[in-house]
This record gives sequence, structure tokens and C-alpha cells, in this order.
Amino acid sequence: MTASHAIAPQKHINTPVISIRDLHHTYSKQTEAVAGINLDIYQGEIFGLIGPDGAGKTTTFQILSGVMAQSGGIVEILGSSPRDVRLKMGYLTQRFSLYLDMSIEENLRYWAGLREVSNSTFRSRSEHYLKLLDLTQFKERLAGKLSGGMKQKLALCCALIHQPQILLLDEPTTGVDPISRRDFWDILATLAASEGMTTVVATPYLDEAERCSRIALMYEGKIQQCDTPAKIKASLGVQRLEVYLPVAQLDQVADILKHNVDVRSFVSDVQRFGDRLDVLTNQPKETTDRIRYILDGQKIPIHHFAIDTPTLENTFVARLRELKGENSGSKYPRIYPLDQDRGTAIGAKNLNKNFGKFSAVKNINLDIKYGEVFGLLGANGAGKTTAIKMLCGLLPVSSGKVTLVGETGQLRSAKVRQKIGYMSQKFTLYDDL
Repeated sequence: MTASHAIAPQKHINTPVISIRDLHHTYSKQTEAVAGINLDIYQGEIFGLIGPDGAGKTTTFQILSGVMAQSGGIVEILGSSPRDVRLKMGYLTQRFSLYLDMSIEENLRYWAGLREVSNSTFRSRSEHYLKLLDLTQFKERLAGKLSGGMKQKLALCCALIHQPQILLLDEPTTGVDPISRRDFWDILATLAASEGMTTVVATPYLDEAERCSRIALMYEGKIQQCDTPAKIKASLGVQRLEVYLPVAQLDQVADILKHNVDVRSFVSDVQRFGDRLDVLTNQPKETTDRIRYILDGQKIPIHHFAIDTPTLENTFVARLRELKGENSGSKYPRIYPLDQDRGTAIGAKNLNKNFGKFSAVKNINLDIKYGEVFGLLGANGAGKTTAIKMLCGLLPVSSGKVTLVGETGQLRSAKVRQKIGYMSQKFTLYDDL
């Protein structure tokens, strides 16, 4: 799948398939996770819930799926309570409920049994969805041997095997590479268009939220804003001025824009993204002239300016700052340019790792200096985790050389391990502590 299909906004002429009125849920006297939600969601919509961690999204999903009873309010799904229509819904949780020692087909058959799907129906549906999700050739492979993107597709396949009318997806693409995420959303678009399936999805990725029919911003258990992505972006009433500068001076310029009275009169927010500042302003030309004049006076070079409409991420950040009462420049990450070469912290020369006949890492060469923030990008299965484990001394190399905090031999020694911190994909936490 290569084409990305946008979801057309729905015209709401029918009775909503999901109706929520004054929904509340309290875990304790001090913790109100959901605080009076009102929503109508219609057939064929892909409806997105966005918001920071702890906003109440997962609690809302658990109530909608019938897993949890609400403390107050009314929830109707297809005209009934959630528990009465569970066989008409598919629910994909943040942690995929897969049996890793079972194959793709065995996982599917297990879920079909739970959903009361007959054997004859299972054969046709499994063939259909395995083909739709490009899993047919892997159906005998153990789930534990799948990449993150393929596990995600299998979990979706399990949620679809009983052909639900409503699909609930709680952050289904977290930790999945961009190509797999794009394919996943193409599948959701296909299901909405071909089967009229209604999807409610929570996502931390705002590029994904752009593809929803409508989105709702949750914060502290409440819906703060709900509309189409285009209308939500337009609600800021500003344009986005991109200011490209030397990376080492972004923080200095951000502070200038924060405190300069002349500029602040034009600017509603300043946000940092990579190698640029996004300045939200209703007068982009005047703001450009003011910024250029001020920075020229301080001998700060400007690479270039660009004017565009705000992104959904601009809107999300600006709204959250308003809700939290934060100053627009109060939490910028600081970058301190290194004035000298501090030496190699992590190095790799012709690094290889083989698992039998399979080459997971091929001839990697790296020279990562002390003080650098270095990123490894790649699709699921590209070899990133294997490479990191070798660089940390957790996995022996097949060939090549690793340098770690000045050591090249005893990478697993106590001396070396005391100098590194390692956070794996699966957090090593005790959930009951």
C-alpha cells in the first residue's frame, strides 16, 4: 500500500451510532478521570481522540467497550448499553492481546471462537482480512516472531474477524514505524469506505489525527474542542511563520521573541520544531520585518522565512499551553553547542550481527561524540534494537568493533555498566510497585 487516502468529513443526517451524555468516571474522591463528556459519533466516521497522557482517553475507551462501568452519565452504542453490544464492537487496547507462542492463523482462530464466529465464516473472513492486511504469506509465523508493524496488523485482524460495526482503537500505532502507520491508516480508510465501519481512535501522532473525519481534544477529563481538523486549525485565527536559524541560536532567538515588546504585540505563540521556530501571528509580513530588524541588529544570521497555515501540532501545543496557563516560551529544550571535540562516547566500525543465516545488522560505522543527541531511524525490523543492544554491550557482535565510554574489550564489565543508562522498548517496571 503506497497511496494515502484522506477521510472525507461526514454529513450527519442519521442517528449517531455512539451517543455520550454527561459522562463521568471517578477512580477515587481525588481522581476524576472523565469529567462530563458529551459526544455524538456517526456511522462511517473515523473519530479521533487526542490529548496528553492522563487526559482520560483510555478510561473513555474502556467505558465505550463495556469493560468498565461509568460512575455517571449515559452511553448508548447502537441504541443499547456498551455491554449489550460487545459482539458488534472490536476493541484494540494499547497492549495487543496476542499469544506470542501461537501463529497468526491460530491467534485469529482463537479470537473467532471468542466472538462466536462459525468455522465456515471464519475461513472466508480470515482469508479476506489476511489479504487486506498483507499477512497471508505469514499466517504460519509465530506472533512472537513478528515485527511491531505486523503485530499491529494481526491485532487489528483479530479485532475485525467478527466484522464489527464499531472499531475502538486505543493508540494502536504507538512504537510502529511511519510506513506501517501509513498502511494502517489506509486500511482504516478502506474499512470506512467499503464497509461503513465506524472507528474511534486515540492517537499521540497528530499527522494521523489529520486523517480523521473529526477530532476531539481531551484535557483533564473534558472535551476542550471538537470539530474537523481543518476547522480546529483555523480556530487559532493566525498564520504560521517558519523562522530557520542556526540550531545553536534557536533558544537565544526564542528568548528574544518572548521578551521583545514590539514582536510580542504581533505574536500569539512561539514553538520550536527541530531546526526552526514556528511563530504564530496574524500579521506574518509585519512580524517578519520586525524579527529581521531585531536579529540583524544582534548579528544573528537568518537562513530564511516561510509563511504557511498552522499545523494540527501547532494548534495542539497552543491550546494545551492556554489550558495549562503556560507562557509560550517557558519550556523550551535548551541546546548547548559544544565548543570542542569531547571525544567518542560510542563508536562502531564495520559492525555486523547475524542470527543464523539472517543478517540483522550489516557493516555499521558510527562515531557518536559526548554530549550529542543521536537518532537511529528506520522501519520495524531494520536492525535498530539489535544495533543498540550491541552498542550497549548487551549483545555480542558477530564481527566488527564497538567502542563504549573508552572501552573496546570488556563492554559488559561493572565499570562500563555504571556509566550507561539503558531503556528498552518494554519498560522494565514492576506494575505492582
